[in-house]
Amino acid sequence: MNTAMPSASPLPDSPGVYIKPPRIFLVCLLAGMVLHWVAPWPVPGLPRVFGLAAGLLLAGAGFAFMMWGHTLFTRLGVNVKTIRPASMLVATGAYAWSRNPMYVGFLAILTGLGLAAGSAWMVLTVLPMAFYLGLYVIPREEAYLTRRFGPDYETYRRAVRRWL
Repeated sequence: MNTAMPSASPLPDSPGVYIKPPRIFLVCLLAGMVLHWVAPWPVPGLPRVFGLAAGLLLAGAGFAFMMWGHTLFTRLGVNVKTIRPASMLVATGAYAWSRNPMYVGFLAILTGLGLAAGSAWMVLTVLPMAFYLGLYVIPREEAYLTRRFGPDYETYRRAVRRWL
């Protein structure tokens, strides 16, 4: 009688980012909203009308830039999820401006919503999001893309900024 259990198939090669960026974005956004509700802290020296206009403009631009990158990935059939393998190196569209347009978008949206709400707490949520992306996500993705695409990725990396 064979009692050996079949082994689970190994995960495909990927950046291995299991804590997904959209979840951390939502945690940061909700934390900023709760902090603003519990202990309001207005953005110092920011006129309300200016904060609302500039914040909505920044959040809208961030959303548009993020969706430009996301839509390009989707149209080309490239995995957006950070636990899946990359099928190709994308260096056009938003990716010709930034190696991380979706992450730039997340940061712009957080900052813009904070300015629009006039909440220093909400603006400050950009810091944990930026640290998470800069210290956990992007290093893993860059190491993976270097392994996966070699010299092509290195050439792209030298030509296009990480952020903007």
